[in-house]
Amino acid sequence: LIHFYKRRLDLFDQNLSNRSSEMISKPSSVSKQFNECYPMAISEYKNDTWDDSSLNLDQSLDDAFQHLEKERLAALFKILTRTLKNQVLYRCSKVLELGLQITMDLPTPTLNHILNQMVLLAEREPYGVRGGTLVVMFSPPPTSPNTTPIKIGRFPLDSTTVSTYELHLTLQSTNQVKLKLANLVRRLQGKQAKLVVDNKFSLVKKKLYRSSTSSFK
Repeated sequence: LIHFYKRRLDLFDQNLSNRSSEMISKPSSVSKQFNECYPMAISEYKNDTWDDSSLNLDQSLDDAFQHLEKERLAALFKILTRTLKNQVLYRCSKVLELGLQITMDLPTPTLNHILNQMVLLAEREPYGVRGGTLVVMFSPPPTSPNTTPIKIGRFPLDSTTVSTYELHLTLQSTNQVKLKLANLVRRLQGKQAKLVVDNKFSLVKKKLYRSSTSSFK
């Protein structure tokens, strides 16, 4: 009888150890199946693809914003160029009483320099370029006894927007000997003389609602 119970106990211990080994081996087999179905390389590849997609999306947005900004600045330059060439120069000719014998000329490098400074000062304002008024003055020649600049006029940059600042632009004519000789030849040929705007100018920003000024000379 003692041998019988001892044998039963040995069989019970053996069954218990077999079950324990099965329980331990099952998780390892499950993890093996998981690794086979969802290998780590795939998840890493998916993460890399997502990172690349997000980077491409950010780059596309940056390119789109830069393109829009270029278009906006190009439109601003076009409007300001039309204002200076069509309105300011015409008004200068009238106020300075140049008549039909003399035409005003604003060289392209000087025009671009003026436009760049105008946009640079205006873009710092709440309404940008649209919220400004251009006030133009013209300095007399250095040989003139009167040194007080002549007021040409005021030119709102956008008539539909209330101005929050003014850009005071003071122009002057070039006094080059080369130009004087060229004008003499033109007169002898019966052509119109030219009054060329000098590349030296003054541009001052005056804020209308705050006591602050910015300038370029």
